[in-house]
This record gives sequence, C-alpha cells and structure tokens, in this order.
Amino acid sequence: MINSKSYSKTILNNGIRVVTESVKNVRSVSLGVCLTRGARDENKNENGISHFIEHLFFKGTERRSAKDIATEIDSIGGELNGFTAKEFTYFYARFLDEHLDKVWDLIADILKNSKFDKAEIERERGVILEEIKSFEDSPADQSIYLLTQALFEPHPLSYPIMGPSENVKKFTISDILKFKSVHYRGPNLIVVASGNLKHERLVGLVHKSLDFEKEVVKGREKSLFVSGPTTKKLHKNDILQVHIALGTRTIEYKNKDRYLWLILNTLIGGGMSSRLFQRLREKEGIVYEVASLLELLTDIGIFGVYLATDPSNMEKAIDCVWDEFDKLRKNGLEPDELSRTKEHLKGCLMLGLESTTARMVSLLENEIHLGRYVPPDEITENIEKVSEEDILSVAQNYLRPEIYSISKVGPKIS
Repeated sequence: MINSKSYSKTILNNGIRVVTESVKNVRSVSLGVCLTRGARDENKNENGISHFIEHLFFKGTERRSAKDIATEIDSIGGELNGFTAKEFTYFYARFLDEHLDKVWDLIADILKNSKFDKAEIERERGVILEEIKSFEDSPADQSIYLLTQALFEPHPLSYPIMGPSENVKKFTISDILKFKSVHYRGPNLIVVASGNLKHERLVGLVHKSLDFEKEVVKGREKSLFVSGPTTKKLHKNDILQVHIALGTRTIEYKNKDRYLWLILNTLIGGGMSSRLFQRLREKEGIVYEVASLLELLTDIGIFGVYLATDPSNMEKAIDCVWDEFDKLRKNGLEPDELSRTKEHLKGCLMLGLESTTARMVSLLENEIHLGRYVPPDEITENIEKVSEEDILSVAQNYLRPEIYSISKVGPKIS
C-alpha cells in the first residue's frame, strides 16, 4: 500500500487498484469504479457496445430490480450514475459517509451480478436509440464529433461513443457478454473515492466482493495518427446558425507540457476575458457562444475552438479565429496577460476541488494517465513555472491555420 497523508493506494492480488483521498470536514463521499476501456477499444462492429453495457448495469441483478436500484440510492439521498468515454467507462455515486457499506454493496452487485435480462435489453435498446437521436439533433455536439472524425479517421477514436443506430439495433446478448468477459478484468478496474472515508475500510469491501481472477491483461498499444487536415460538413436546414469546430492533434496527458496547454487553452478561449470571447462576442458581436477546447488522452490530444454564428458571418468568424492565432504568434502576450490567465486557471481548478466528486475525477484521471497522485500544490507550482517563452514556442508550432481540420454543421454552408 502507498500512503501519503490524505492519499492512499492499494493494488489487490487480482490487479484491481483502490485509490482514495481522505478529505476532512466533509460529510460526503464520491465513489467510482472505472473500467479503463471505452469506445476506442471497440472494433467497427462493436462500436457503441461499451455504452450499451453501461446502461444495462442499472437494469437489475439477481437481488435487485432496476426500480430497487433507483429506490435504494434515492432513499439515502444519494446519486448514482454511469459514464462512457473514449478511453474508459465508469460508475459513480455520491452519498453521505455513513452509507459507504450500503452503496458499495449496491455498486458491487451491479458490476458482478447484473442479469442482462432479454426484456430489459430490448427496452434499453429503445432508450439508447432515443439518446442517439438527441445527439443527432444537437448541432453543437455534431460539429465536435465531426471534428473528431476529421482528426482521427479511421482510428476508433473517431467513433461515436454511443455507436451508430445500426449497431445498437443488432447487438445480441452474446455480443454483450463476450465484450464484457474480454474487458471487465481485474487489472482494467480502478476503484476510486474521495471524501470522509477510511482507505482500509474500502479496500476490505472491494477485496471481499470483487473476486476477479488474477491475470495479466495486455495494455493498449500506442496509435499512429498521420492524416492531414480536412473539412467535414453536415447540412441541416432546420436550424438558424452554423456550428463550427476547428481543431488539431496535440500532446498526450502525461506530457510534461500539459500545464502549458492548460494555460494556452484558458488564454485563447477559456473565459469571458479570453482572446476569442473578447474578439468574437464583445468586439465583433457575431457569436453568443465561443470557447476553446482541450482533451488530453493516453497517447494523443485535441486542441480546438467551437463557435456558433449566423451563416452570413461564418467566414468572418473563422477569419477572426485565425487572426487571433496570428496576433499571438507574432506579437506575443499583453502585459499581465500570463499572470491573469494563471490566476484564473488556478482559481477554477482549486474551487473545483471543493467538490468531492471533482476530487474523485481528478484522482481517477491522474491514476489512469500517470499512475500517481498529483496534490493541489504540485498543480499550482507547475502552472507558475510556465513562462511567456513556453507559450510562444507552442503557439508557433500549433496556432497555424494550415494544420487545423474544420467541421461545419448548419444551413447554407460552403
């Protein structure tokens, strides 16, 4: 066991990692079980099955019906949910500290004893198909998904997390159980918790209930992404705005420059004082929403910009983005801009850590990508170390329009 003040980590004999952070003076616990496999670990015919399985875990076990699961968590004032991403799937709960044993029994039960009943599968199939329709009805979501396609095709990172409707309609119980048996293995599981709890207590509960066999699981191979910039378009004539996403591939999460990228992302489009917000909304008045986006994965990352505007302003809005990139590359930072951006970023990060759920997510991300705990002081120290020269060096390499892919969703697009 690794123990450092509030942080503890134990690796069980079957490979399951138990990682906790004790937070004093709170009454809540946020607890999650993460499978370090997600949509990128599916093949084309399997695409969407991780998300389907996540849904089915809440549909009943040998001991509990779907209603029992919902009633049990509601009866203690807690929250229970699941989430599927490109690289992981996790199930999480937030509850009062006195209910740790009860909530763990519930989570362990759905992980180990879900029935995958045929009738429930058919009902949930319909629910997921409606969820896909909601996604397809959202031009903002569609523009970012199309950008992901442009950056990563034909790699599975370009797949939609919910999968295409055609796949969801044909998944069988055999497909589901096969995928589950391949991926839901001890070394792929992380139990993570933050809040008012004792590490040893949670380790004992996990050891008692998640009796996966000891085995070696093959790690995910690093992928190569070599496709050049491209443009994706989706015509939707029933909306009034065009939704635009511009992006490029960048570094992986564990890269030492991730703090530099956090600052650059904040500076470009991370708040009301950011360059793009001030230019496109405050000065030009041609957008309501504009933001930069940064997603760092195990072996690659995405940096980009999302905005929505009237089709008549589409080219002007894109030109404004390129112009702001060009200004930063050529003219550098304004006086005090770096220090203001650092303070904004530190404030957002530290305020977020007042939530046990946010702390749990941070704990989980660092365990997945770094295999260790990153204390708040280390985060702020690394932010402070970033210099203007660091920012300009990355800007020269990455803020160049010719390396960006573009997606456009809306009417009258060219």
